[in-house]
Amino acid sequence: MTMRFLSIVFALLALPSATTAIAAEADRGALSKAQLARCERLNADFARTGKIVKIHRAYTGPDGESRIETIDLKGEGGVYYGGKVSLTQFALGDPSNVVIVYGHPNMEIPPHPSPYREIFLIVSGSSTVMLKDGTKYHMTPGTLLLSEDQSSKTGRGGTSGPCGYVAVDFQYKNAAPAAAK
Repeated sequence: MTMRFLSIVFALLALPSATTAIAAEADRGALSKAQLARCERLNADFARTGKIVKIHRAYTGPDGESRIETIDLKGEGGVYYGGKVSLTQFALGDPSNVVIVYGHPNMEIPPHPSPYREIFLIVSGSSTVMLKDGTKYHMTPGTLLLSEDQSSKTGRGGTSGPCGYVAVDFQYKNAAPAAAK
């Protein structure tokens, strides 16, 4: 089951120009040449990271507030179809639902705890996650947010970048909340 979901994700990652074209030009506003170049570079970030994915794990601390720790997760890879396709597999479990999320450019995301355990993978664009104390975590293509802070009082919020974002949300609706550290 996990391999099927990962195949979908890596098929999306193999088509960065298609994912950047999803948002209508009107939604992007008037971006400068430098901003447009940055949007294109964001799409290439994941390709340069190889078999390591940066994960920001959100969990509920002993005080009931969201906390985030950053983890580098190494995957196992292989090359298929005569070198035309390479995959990196990460042992993250089988989700109960998978959703493609399209975030509009420069959008405010209000503070919220996770409704269930989920893995949010940025495929294109960028987003910033912010904790109640003002700590920020920047997410670019290939970055995962592992949300396990269902019991948090306030959760976390943030913003989307100037190009918005496209993300794959792996939802684990039957998973128990993670214990506080």
